[in-house]
Amino acid sequence: MTAIILGGLRPGIWSAIFLFHCASPGADLTTPLAPRGEPYQLNGSRIVFTNWTFVRAGGVGWLDREGKPAWATTDYKLDREEGTWNPEPYNPWGIRIRAHAPSELRKMEIEPEFPWESRQLAIDSIVEDGGIYKAWGSCGAPCYLESKDGLSWERPKLGLVEHAGSKENNLIPSGPHGQVFIDPTSDSERYKCVYEGSISAEEFEKYRARRPDAWSSVAQRIINDETRYWCLKGSVSPDGFHWDELPDPLVVEHCDTLNVGWYDPRRACYTAYVRTWNPLPRAPSIRSSRWDSWLGHARRSIGITRSRDFRNFPLPRTLLETGPELPPTIGLYTNCFTWIPKAPECLLMFPALYDLNDDTTSIRLASSSDGEVWNWIGDEPLMRTAPFGQWDGGCIFASPPLLELGDGSFALRYFGSDVPHKYPRGLMKTGWGYAIWPKGRLIGLEAEERGEFATVAVIPKGNRLHLNVNTKRAGKVLVAAQTGRHRGPILEGRSFEDCVPIVGDHVRVPVRWKDHEDLGLAPGEPVILLFKMERAELFALEFE
Repeated sequence: MTAIILGGLRPGIWSAIFLFHCASPGADLTTPLAPRGEPYQLNGSRIVFTNWTFVRAGGVGWLDREGKPAWATTDYKLDREEGTWNPEPYNPWGIRIRAHAPSELRKMEIEPEFPWESRQLAIDSIVEDGGIYKAWGSCGAPCYLESKDGLSWERPKLGLVEHAGSKENNLIPSGPHGQVFIDPTSDSERYKCVYEGSISAEEFEKYRARRPDAWSSVAQRIINDETRYWCLKGSVSPDGFHWDELPDPLVVEHCDTLNVGWYDPRRACYTAYVRTWNPLPRAPSIRSSRWDSWLGHARRSIGITRSRDFRNFPLPRTLLETGPELPPTIGLYTNCFTWIPKAPECLLMFPALYDLNDDTTSIRLASSSDGEVWNWIGDEPLMRTAPFGQWDGGCIFASPPLLELGDGSFALRYFGSDVPHKYPRGLMKTGWGYAIWPKGRLIGLEAEERGEFATVAVIPKGNRLHLNVNTKRAGKVLVAAQTGRHRGPILEGRSFEDCVPIVGDHVRVPVRWKDHEDLGLAPGEPVILLFKMERAELFALEFE
């Protein structure tokens, strides 16, 4: 387990819901269209405290000689010892954010059952769509699967590809090349994916003539005397079964890893989290046309690129790189961008940290509220390469999305091999599994003894509040509800004194007051929630 103490975590962006303008490729995508600040409209039914975004920062206050508020202006003249300290009620104290390691690493195997399955099924991409997990992979040929719980996978009879005289199978004509995401703005290209690719020198010159500002010299690689240019490519599909590879690169950059795309509804644009590299500009006195001199020293990093046009992205910007808190042999190999199920404001990454010192990988956790500002949670990996000799004892890499299984557990798919990443691969054996957090307890907000905090004002999707919480012996949680106005009054009958104490281990316990079982909110009305915690850890708020 890892922990960050209040005050030790670098704050991220303080507003959780933004609207942004997305214009032409390469344009400024951070121009606000609406004021920022409270209240925040929740786009999901759940809040998980992955950072301090939903926790009020609190405020300072001083009283004058007569006990009246005195502000930091020259209008108030007080000697150094005359003022009385009077902070805002419910300033957060005594709490910390903790990331928990998975309690189980479970190898997943889908054995062949039908004549068209020539080998064990491998899942390459999963996406949640309307309460159904959809998966693309291979059974010796491209195939499609579905699951309601993330564990039991069904093979729907699609009637698309003939095998042995019958189309009663789950084979598809073509599959995606990368991680699939859903574009809610398009019917003809509802399913999309981004992935690494390369183009020839001739193709690169044509691309550069068309898009002179959307390429990087780092993209060039010379292998066996052939010059190639690495790039980010894309595929689209109307139904997830018939895929078309876009003919031109989305952007020419050395994105040679598991890249992850998604449609960001808050910015109304496409976003791709990709690999970037961090070399400095080469000395201008060097005139060589060979641009790959960075390969021997640059480190792998995580970057972002956004565009309203899926076919044209600007060059990525680096978001996360090997900082001074990490050893110099570390590179950020993959990003595994995802979010908390039912909480699209709680964005996560599970980057694989690749260590050149011993050819191992480990998985860490980072969080963000806006997709731009990212912070590590804790200072230790959540997962490490297993002992040598096990199926995942060579290296591990996490893949999105973070799933919620049928029993409420969270699961993250990961790939493993029995030999190190750069070991000769002629006899390498690979597999995939789930890292599992029972009861959805990946990240918690904990008061080891006593603590208090208030949330920012939110407009929830529901009038009833449930908690995923665990209290130790002699611990408890009390909740009060305040109007969504700063320094506003407590809602009638929803005070701490009226709250029925919450004690014990509960995945989804309703918050009740003596005479009320809901928040008493009108539709669209904001609320601020106040918490008093004793020896307790809070994993999620859920509204219904």
